[in-house]
Amino acid sequence: MSGILAHPATSWSSVSAASVTVLVTVIAALLVGYLLRLAERRLAERPRGLDAAGHTRLRFLRRFVIAVTVLAGFFIALLQFESFDRLASAAIASGAVLSAIIGFSARDSLANAVSGVSMAVTQPLRVGDIVEIGGIRGTVEDVTLTTTWLATADRGRVILPNSVVTSAAVRNDSIGGDIVVPAASAWLQPGADTDAALEAIAAAPEVRAATVAEITVEGVRIEIEGLPVAAAGRRDAENTLRAVALRRLGATGVRSSAAG
Repeated sequence: MSGILAHPATSWSSVSAASVTVLVTVIAALLVGYLLRLAERRLAERPRGLDAAGHTRLRFLRRFVIAVTVLAGFFIALLQFESFDRLASAAIASGAVLSAIIGFSARDSLANAVSGVSMAVTQPLRVGDIVEIGGIRGTVEDVTLTTTWLATADRGRVILPNSVVTSAAVRNDSIGGDIVVPAASAWLQPGADTDAALEAIAAAPEVRAATVAEITVEGVRIEIEGLPVAAAGRRDAENTLRAVALRRLGATGVRSSAAG
């Protein structure tokens, strides 16, 4: 900015015009944010309400519009200075180098922003969904332009870059309904009595079905399916299934190696 002010063609009128433009931009961004937030609240108060996908899209739209408004406003403010033409010409002349520098320094931010746009369109997760991403389980609290916020069971907050979310396997327990079927595994040592293990585990009241899922040189994996529960209770239900399997196998004398 000091270089721009030092140019002889620059006058205080340009500075005033730029200042007014910045002020108008800030007011416009705040107004747009308020109106979109009000629209979201009004839609949520309707009889049919606003689903999680709608909340997520409106939040993303609000932040995207505010970001575009601010960037456009500051660019228009720079146009108030005559010397900005020379700066723009120099930037265009060295555009390849400048683009390479900006692209390298901002590649992570750009990747997160592009991932955010992709998530807003495809909706792999929504505000309020119970998800597991890269071994981290929690409730989606917010989806911004570049990050996704998860609230964990211990009342912590995990902030994940959107590029990580789109590149990782996402387990969403809230898509398709609020009721899920918990599942767990138990491994039997080689040579263990598989039939006795299946019978013992399936007899537990918490278990709906028990089947042989995998046979390897390390042992046999038993897949255990529990009774339907609310999505929020999946983790507790799966922990219960593992404990039940180990207890039942121990009581019947079947050799188990681990429960997963």
